[in-house]
Amino acid sequence: ASGGSEQGGSTVEGRCCCECDDEVELMNWRRSRAIALGGLFLLAALVMLTWTQRWFMITLQDEVTVEVLGSDAAGSLAALALSIFALVAALSIASVLVRRVLGVVAAAVGAGIVAVSQSTLSDPVRASSELITQSTGIGGIDSVRGLVVTLEGTPWSYTALIAGALVVVFGGFASVSAHRWPTATKKYERSAVVVADDPASQWDAQSRGIDPTER
Repeated sequence: ASGGSEQGGSTVEGRCCCECDDEVELMNWRRSRAIALGGLFLLAALVMLTWTQRWFMITLQDEVTVEVLGSDAAGSLAALALSIFALVAALSIASVLVRRVLGVVAAAVGAGIVAVSQSTLSDPVRASSELITQSTGIGGIDSVRGLVVTLEGTPWSYTALIAGALVVVFGGFASVSAHRWPTATKKYERSAVVVADDPASQWDAQSRGIDPTER
């Protein structure tokens, strides 16, 4: 009898250790899910913020000053940021395969943000030419360049570039770790296996309203 009790105690102890390990692993992957989704959300918000801020201050002939916002120099950033918000919402409810695809799409959107920001930084006058034309009535890129006396940039343009690069990283991370994110189905299946293999846990399952005879 004492041997049976010891064996039963060992079984319970082993089951508790396994359950603790499972819970620790589950918490780790929940954390990775939160990091991926939270990171993408915050970066999208940052890109949207940069879109509303001043990127360049251009002084033209006759001391005319033109303030260039991100929305003027890189208007497409708003659409790219909004697409990341949509991807975050989809990632939170999608299946594993779809998560992988959406993670790659998020990385591609981040690459688009980098490309737009880099293009603007490489030629600020061209990016601001439409706004300069509206202020002076002079068109043509060569004529516009001739009007520019000084051009001062702000950190916001570089912030968008860095945010885009980080979106690539977080999108890749979401795609790689998506198969380990916890789901309701996975949790139920693990509980069903425990019920089938361990009679003692059948009573625990029944107390939680789970039918141990269902498969």
